[in-house]
Amino acid sequence: MFFLASLLTGFGEARAAPAVYKVGVEDVDYPPIFSLKNGRFTGYTRDLLDMFARHEAIEFRYVPYPIRRLIKEYEKGTVDCIFPDNPKWVSADRKRFKVHHSRPALTFQDAIMVRPDRLGQPLRTLGIIIGFQPWKHMEEIKAGRLRVSDAPGAVSLIQMIMSGRVDGGNLALEVARYHLKEMGKPEGLVPDPKHMPLVESHYHFSSFRYPDLITAFDQFLQTEQKAVKALQEKYGF
Repeated sequence: MFFLASLLTGFGEARAAPAVYKVGVEDVDYPPIFSLKNGRFTGYTRDLLDMFARHEAIEFRYVPYPIRRLIKEYEKGTVDCIFPDNPKWVSADRKRFKVHHSRPALTFQDAIMVRPDRLGQPLRTLGIIIGFQPWKHMEEIKAGRLRVSDAPGAVSLIQMIMSGRVDGGNLALEVARYHLKEMGKPEGLVPDPKHMPLVESHYHFSSFRYPDLITAFDQFLQTEQKAVKALQEKYGF
C-alpha cells in the first residue's frame, strides 16, 4: 500500500507521511460536484476522495475556506493538498514552488448559461461565483468589453441570470442543470455556445508538499476505473 511505503521512504523532500492529511476544499455549495452546508462536506468530490483514502488506508480531514483564502492557506502550507485545482489556475506566487497536479479527477462541461430569449445575443455582463476565475474571458474583461458581477453561490448566480441582472453566467453545465431541476425550471437557462463552446474542462487534485500522494491518486484512478465510473454515473457525469 502507498501509505505503508511512504512511511518507509518519505514524501517528496524526505517528509514522513502524516496520519491525517488536511485537504483544503472550497466553501461553496456547488452540487453535484461538491457541497458544503452546515459544515458538512458532501458530493462527488467527497465520495471520490473518501474512496481513495479507504483504498490507501489513510485519512483525510476536509478543511473548507472561501476560495480566495483557500489559495492563500494552501500557499502558506496550512493544508496539505486541495481539490479542485487546475494547472491553468496557478498564480505567480504558487510558481515559487512546484505544484503537483493529478490527472483529471472529474471531467465536466464549462458553460455560459443564459435565458432562452438571450441565446446568441451579445454578452456585456457576466456573473461568476465569488473566487472563481473567468480565465477564458480575461481578454474581454481586461479590454472593458465585459463586466463581471459576483454571486455567493450557484443558486444565487442562476437567479441573477434569470432576473436579467447579468446577461449570462459561468457555471459547470452539470451544476446548472442540477439546480434548475431542483428549482422546477429545467429549461429556465440554456448554454450559449457562441460565448463558450461546450468543451471538456477538468478538476484535479493537487499538492506541493506530498507529490507521492498525487502519484498514488493517479494510480488509483487508473486501477479503479470501474468504481470511479460508477461513482460518476451516480452523480450524473
